[in-house]
Parts: sequence; structure tokens; C-alpha cells
Amino acid sequence: MASLPPAADDALTTTTSGALRTVNRPTASCGEGWGRRRARHRTPIAFLLAVAAVAAASQISSAVEPTGYRRLAPGVLTVIPADRSGDDALLRADLPEITDGLLDLAWEPKQAPIGATLVEQGRNRDFPRDIWSLEFAFKPPRQIDVDVPSRDFRMQRKRVWYLLYRVKNTGARRIVMADGDATRLSSETVKKPVRFLPHFVLESVEGLSKQEGALSYRAYLDRVVPGALAAIREREDTRIDLHDSARMTERDLAPGEERWGVAVWEDVDPRIDYFSIYVRGLTNAIRWRTRADAAFAADSVPVAGEEHALESLRLDFWRPGDDSTSLSEEMSVGHAGMYERRTIGNRVLEALGRGRQTASSPREGLERLGLTWEEILDPPAAVKAAGAVDRDVPPSLVPLSKVVAALARLQPPAARPAAIEALFGKVGQEWFEDLVRGLSAPLDDERAALRRGMLDRCGLSEEDVAVRPLESLVKVLAALEATTPAATRRSAAVALFGSAAVRLDALIHELDLARARVVLDDMDFDRRPVLSGGALTAYDTMLTAFGAEADVEKRARMVIGLLGAEGPSLLAAATAVREGVDHAWVFRYEQ
Repeated sequence: MASLPPAADDALTTTTSGALRTVNRPTASCGEGWGRRRARHRTPIAFLLAVAAVAAASQISSAVEPTGYRRLAPGVLTVIPADRSGDDALLRADLPEITDGLLDLAWEPKQAPIGATLVEQGRNRDFPRDIWSLEFAFKPPRQIDVDVPSRDFRMQRKRVWYLLYRVKNTGARRIVMADGDATRLSSETVKKPVRFLPHFVLESVEGLSKQEGALSYRAYLDRVVPGALAAIREREDTRIDLHDSARMTERDLAPGEERWGVAVWEDVDPRIDYFSIYVRGLTNAIRWRTRADAAFAADSVPVAGEEHALESLRLDFWRPGDDSTSLSEEMSVGHAGMYERRTIGNRVLEALGRGRQTASSPREGLERLGLTWEEILDPPAAVKAAGAVDRDVPPSLVPLSKVVAALARLQPPAARPAAIEALFGKVGQEWFEDLVRGLSAPLDDERAALRRGMLDRCGLSEEDVAVRPLESLVKVLAALEATTPAATRRSAAVALFGSAAVRLDALIHELDLARARVVLDDMDFDRRPVLSGGALTAYDTMLTAFGAEADVEKRARMVIGLLGAEGPSLLAAATAVREGVDHAWVFRYEQ
């Protein structure tokens, strides 16, 4: 392929400016070679001489052509201009150490304006500063197998993910006053060297198992991987002077200078399909806010009660395939909310089809038990925990515990199997029976002793389980509900139920789907467009149905009833931005 001098950018796709920008990426392909056809007639000598002359000229041109970066096909490299939106160069804020900490010294002067007092002068202060922002260009993430050193001082073949990028110093912004007038402000571009301190974090909130639910936070920090740099450079372009995150910090970027780098991640869960990459260090734009627990007094240390956040660039991606063993698997640019919208749509589709698959009738099952779908919602504490950044929390057992308690109250006992079958279907009934039997099934001496110890912690004995199995199961579920984190709860469940512990997660999932099916019936959900569409169609239809409910509190309950404890977080992320926004400049406070 033809080479391109480092300063040439005409072949690159550039996004529009603004706080949120969208890149339209055309599909690009490069041919591997030109087909040849054998001539069936005699070629004129003049034509052969002309071809020879062109070939000779081409050789001379290639001999003197300057070396540079390989020209990339349009759309392969995405260029995000430096962030010049927002007034980051001039921020206004109070000085809480004065405005809050010195309130006892506040007074109202009689002959001077009140703004002349110390407390009032601490309000709405200006904080001008030069703001620089780098231009950032990248190729979609890829995977590569490299040899890395292990703890036993041997080389180990490992698959890593990497992001090839380019940064460019396009100058800084400075706020200036016109003729010393503070009311007439404008900005000007300032050329100054910039030290790029890269900080790349690959994050995903995609739940990858039933135990994790729909949301499960994962984060991977960019690492310097010995041996990866040479392999990536050989694969991408040997003429690029490629920098890892450590080498990138060695010297400043001069005004107008551009530099190529690579971010590398190890041990990324290969099941991840939706993820974001947060890039910090591209700008010195900053935000600050007062901590919620901050208290100010006359002797308060300045800025001790504040928390700060540098601006980061968020890039969204997704992997269309499921073959985690293939290096050729494409990673495509996605958009914010893409995972959440598909997750909500898939939940609706699964709930609609579950009744036919299990031959269940959830509404009839709840009526037999004397329950409504609103009585088996996840508790507020579970909803709050599901919305936290650290989402390593197990699903709530409260809804299942209420079902078991209602079943224990149902009379006559002969009516209980029919109620369970109506709610869960035949498969669910088998799982429920396995779970109940698991508390009293014969075990070897060691495991039996472990179960007795766990039952004792629940306030139960083996005799209690044998005489009152359903009431005992309610107490066991209550004890497990109070057990965290998720790994500890799973270990306790295995000690109590043995091999039947897997039925616990299955029943929780089936109950969620049964409740969702009843909620959809109450919403008068229109199934016709959903049956002919996919997950996104189901999401759009569900969103319309939610909007038709005027009662805000009832709509909030319907969200939890349909999507579980994670419903509010899923819906908030799905509706936060318009579809098509594939990156954004964001401020994230550390938690």
C-alpha cells in the first residue's frame, strides 16, 4: 500500500465538533491482489514499451518517496477532535472554607456594600486557567496472542486486547479580557508543549451469568506487557514508532506533534460482548464538588472537603460474534445504552415466550397462592444495591421466600403441587422439589456435619427440616439473604443444599420471568410488533407501554416487576442518550 507522510491527514475520517460527537464509519476493505488474465491476442510493441516506461518511473518514485505511516482506508481510523466545548477555561465556584466555615464572622456593613465583606467575597469566585486538549484517533480494539513472563519466570502464551491510537497536540485555550474589561471575555489559542499521561480503563457492566444478573461491573487497567509492543507493531505497521503507556510519558508533545501509542489489557473475560474504554489524560479540564459529608469550620484545610475529577473520553464498543477463540473476531464501535436496550428487549422476549416453553400460567399460580406481582417485588435495599457502581451483589431471595411462605400456608397441602406447577411449570416444579429435598438428602459424614452447622446458624435442626420442610426453607432463605458477598452466599448454599444449590438460582430466574409475564399482561402489552421484530423492537414497544402509565409510582413498580432490582439502572442507562452517540467527554468522580 502507498505510504503517507506523518503530517498528512486528508485520508482520515474526522468527527464533528461538540460535547457529544458521532462518527459514521463506512465499511472499508482492501484487496489482496489484482486478478490476472492471460492475453489471447498479440500485444502491440508500443503498448509494451509504455508499460515498461511506467514501471521504471514507479521504481524511481518509490526510491525517493519519503517514509511515513501507512495510508489507512477511509473509516479505519476514527479521529476525535480536541474537546473545545464548554467553558472549562473559566470556572466559577464558592470558597466553602470561607462561605460556610466563617459564617459566624458574617456581618452587614452600614456604609459599605455587603459584597465588600470577606464571606461575600468568597462567593462565585473566578478560576481562570489554560485548558489544553489533545486530538485522539484510534482503530477499533483487537486481540493478539503474545508471550508474557509468568510468576515462575517462564514465558506463557496469553491473549491480550489492545487499542492502537494516535494523539496530537493542537494547542490550548486561554480566557482573555478585552481592554481589561472583565465583562468582555474571549478565548484564544495558545501553543504550548503538553505531557500526555495516558490512563486507559476497559470497563463492562454486562452480567455474564444468572448468578450475576444483568449488571456486573468489571474493570481492567492498561498494562505494560513485555513482548506485546513488538508483536502489535509487526501486525499493524512496522514503520510506526509505537509507544506504550510508560514510554508515552517520557517527554512532552510539542505543538502540532503527533505520536502513536497502544493500550494493552491482560486477562479480559472473553465472554464480554459490550464494553467501554475510558481515556484520561487527554485534557487538563477539571471539575470539583463539595463532598456530601464535608464539614467546614474556621480552621478547615483548603480543598480538604472537595473531590475532583479530570475529564475523560468514553469510547463504546461491542463484539458481534461469540467465538472467543478467534483472533479475527471483529470489535465494532457501539453506542452508550446499546447493551442495556438489548438486555431489556431480550428480557421482554424471554418473558413472553417462557409460558409456552414451560407450560406455565404465572397469573393463575399467583392467584392460587393468594399473591400479586407487587407483593413479590425485590425490596428497596436490593434495588439500591443493584444501582451501585460495585455490582457484585447476589440477587435478592425475598421474592422466592414470600412464595415459599405462601405455599406453606396453602391448605389443603394437596393443592400445593398444582400451584407450583402453574407458577413455574413442570420443570420449575421439579427444581423446587429438588431444592426442598436438598436440605434433608443423605450425605457423607463430613458434608452432613457441615450442613448441620449451617442449619444451626439458621436456627434449625435436622428434625425441624424433616417435620416442617417449607417453613424451614423460609428460614434458610432469610439467612442466605443476609449473607454477602455473592461468593460467600454460594458457598453457604452448597453447604445447605448440596448439588441442588444450582436450583436456587434457576428458581429465582424463573420467578422473575413469571412476574414479568404478569406485569406485561397488566400493561396490555402489544405482542404483535414484538413477534415479528427483535430485542430492540421489544424495547421500543415496552418503552411506549411504560410511557402510557400516568401514575409515576406505579410505573416505577412496573419497571422493577418487569426487569427486577436492576430495572431502574438498566432503564436509566438505556434512555440517557440518543442512539448513535458512540463517544462522549465525561467527568467521573472516584467512588
